[in-house]
Amino acid sequence: MSANDRISFINNLEVYHDPAIAAAAASDSASVNGGASVSFVSNLVGQMKDDVINSTLLAQLASDKKYPGRPMNRMREWYDSYRDVLAQVGWTLQSFNMSEVGNSNSYGSVDKLVLQLAAAYLTGGELALFTKMINALKDSKNSSAVKIFDSKAGYFNDASFQVGVASNSGGNAMFKIGTYQYNSSDRITSVLFFTFGSSRVSFFAGNQTMVLNENVYAQVRQAVLDKLGKNAVDLVLGIEI
Repeated sequence: MSANDRISFINNLEVYHDPAIAAAAASDSASVNGGASVSFVSNLVGQMKDDVINSTLLAQLASDKKYPGRPMNRMREWYDSYRDVLAQVGWTLQSFNMSEVGNSNSYGSVDKLVLQLAAAYLTGGELALFTKMINALKDSKNSSAVKIFDSKAGYFNDASFQVGVASNSGGNAMFKIGTYQYNSSDRITSVLFFTFGSSRVSFFAGNQTMVLNENVYAQVRQAVLDKLGKNAVDLVLGIEI
């Protein structure tokens, strides 16, 4: 039998594919990466999902290096740095502009406020997935992911974080990102589930849709991983949803 015959034989084989594995591969998912939490629509899988995680983590860490502790009075500069890094690695995006949320205490807690705001820029299906991710972070099985998130997003009385939904749009990753920062008169012990109560709180929020050019990012993918080093493992953890 010739080599071509062997190849033809293999090409003509019909093999069993476990439907459970296929369903798992195509399921919605979520992950914490540093001070961000991202839910992934099922059509964004494999390498594209990693690209969203690693590129945004790089932008966070580079900005944290310039502005340690993400102080409220330097957040404009922090987000300018964050945007610049994202643009350099292949994201198409606008400047990050945040507006103050009036009477934020009336929402009761940060997660409730974030969900209310997300309803304005996510579709029904995206919002359902996003809500599922937020609620999953309340579960003790995701406590390690919450610990990573809080360690990078909260600093005493200040908090700054990004959350949103990523999906596949024409072969490129699209990230509907919500950006949030707030300051409280009381110490923040749980960034996403902080209860306002009688605390004096200043809360700012914004959102936009970013698109990652996969052809551009492919040229820098390895350089991003090299720069992240162990951070790509230590600061990233899947969320069980």
